[in-house]
Amino acid sequence: MTVINCDHASTFSTSIAASVGTDDLSPEIMWSALDPLGEDAASDTVFETTDRSLVRLAIAASDAGARFEREGLEFDPAAWLMTPRTLFNGRAAIEACMEREGFRRNLLLHGLQLGLDADPTTLDALLSENDEETAATVVHDGGNETDREVDANAPGEPDPQLRTCWLDLERDGVRVFTFWALVSDRPDDIVERVIGRFRKEAAVNADFRVGFDHSTPLGVAMISDALADTLAVAACDPRSPLAEGLDMLIEQRFKA
Repeated sequence: MTVINCDHASTFSTSIAASVGTDDLSPEIMWSALDPLGEDAASDTVFETTDRSLVRLAIAASDAGARFEREGLEFDPAAWLMTPRTLFNGRAAIEACMEREGFRRNLLLHGLQLGLDADPTTLDALLSENDEETAATVVHDGGNETDREVDANAPGEPDPQLRTCWLDLERDGVRVFTFWALVSDRPDDIVERVIGRFRKEAAVNADFRVGFDHSTPLGVAMISDALADTLAVAACDPRSPLAEGLDMLIEQRFKA
């Protein structure tokens, strides 16, 4: 699984059908009845989307398929994606996961292996448990309610980010592959920790990144799909309860 940051959006439209947003899609759309090998028709529903939404959908579908294969579930992941779920307020994952809320719910459902459906309020509570704690509230002295300003990202306070590091070291005849993941608002935090544990020479040759990429050979070999999903949540929402305080070190050792 690859986490991708998309900072720009693109939309499409057509003159042969009315365009609607994802919020306006009819819950009666029978996704499973649509033949993907059939010819496009003027009666097909057309709606505007963004590149970010398509990335969410691709990752959500990949996570569902990987989990079904990993757990040996006797269920078609494509059918699961196209079936209305309580988790998505009666919508299908193929539609709901294009939005941030549905995408985050899907990550938790499969990452924590919570069955094939779940109460959305339970997952939302987990995701937003500390929203109020992470918002910085400034109250002016002597002011009333109209003087209260709430700013979750106060100027001068950097946002936390998931920062990762890969190292390939050889020490005392042993080759060590190391992965370090840390949620921090200081860009140099993980660098300082690597220097403190492995010395400066190791940090010079280390691969430092913001976010997490599970598609690399070392990522596939060392990080399980369930853990990768957790890291994906941390990368997408570093202020979430799952990401708060995350500091993870994984090592694999081989005789050189």
